[in-house]
Formats: sequence, structure tokens, C-alpha cells
Amino acid sequence: MSRQSKDNGGGVIPNPYTGSDTYNCFGCAPHNAQGLRMEFTRHGDEVRARWQPRPEFEGFPGIVHGGIQAALADETAAWYVHAVPGTAGLTKELHVQYHKPAQFADAPFEIVAQKTGGKGREVDIEVTISGASGTLFSTAQCRFVVFNEDVARKRLGFPGAAAFRPAAD
Repeated sequence: MSRQSKDNGGGVIPNPYTGSDTYNCFGCAPHNAQGLRMEFTRHGDEVRARWQPRPEFEGFPGIVHGGIQAALADETAAWYVHAVPGTAGLTKELHVQYHKPAQFADAPFEIVAQKTGGKGREVDIEVTISGASGTLFSTAQCRFVVFNEDVARKRLGFPGAAAFRPAAD
């Protein structure tokens, strides 16, 4: 993937965790054979991912399992916290509404996270998961408890806000 995605105008968010021996995130570790292997781009105050489902994520034949959709939403919201406010946090709440079956045939999926509110240390993020045709599969309301950058570094091994900034061309 290039530093600047030509089809959607967004900057690729680097994954600063990839060099760590202890990094094996189910959502975003590129070497986790059982994981989602997600990558993200930033578009203003949105974080997006394009994701291609694999057979091991199937529920009913040809349909992505609802729990996998919840994991996709949760991971995208976490990367929103990394890339936009520039810190780390933990999921406090996750509510998913399923609209249509997430058909493998409608891949790749487009996952979009954006802030909808929050106060104090809580950030509310809405994540939508849609098919290539534009069909809305699910909507998730995520609430994260976020830490300031210093606390995020100490408690969560956060590498700092600058590590998630897309590189300029």
C-alpha cells in the first residue's frame, strides 16, 4: 500500500507496533495468521479500513460472523483514538446493530469510524461497516475511556501520537 491512497485520498496510518516481539494483536498485527490483519487510513477526522473477509471468519455460509463484525468495529474505533486525538484507551462499551447480512460476495468491506461525542475521559465513536456495493451491514456505538499520552505510554505501551501520523508524500 502506498503512503497516500490514490482511490480515497487518505493517508495511510503507520503501524508502529510491528517491530515489537510482544505484538500479536488479533485486530491489526499483520503477522497474526488467525487475526483480522487490518490497516487504516485517516481522512480528516475519520479513520477508515478496507477489509477482505476470509473463510475462517464465516458464520453462516458466505456471511461474516457477527462477532467478527464487532471486532472490526472495536479495532477501528481504537485506531481512531490513536490517530485523531492521539492517545490510547480501552473499550468501555460496544453496542452493535446488524442491518443486513455481511456477504463475502460484497467485499471488500469499508469500515469508517468517527467521533459522535463524549466528555471527560470518554470518547464516543460510531463505526459503520458496509460492503463494496454500499450496503450497510452494521453500525457500532463504541465508548472508549482514554488516557493522556503519558499515562497511555506507561500503562498500554503507547508509542506516542506522532507514531500514528500518515507520512507526507
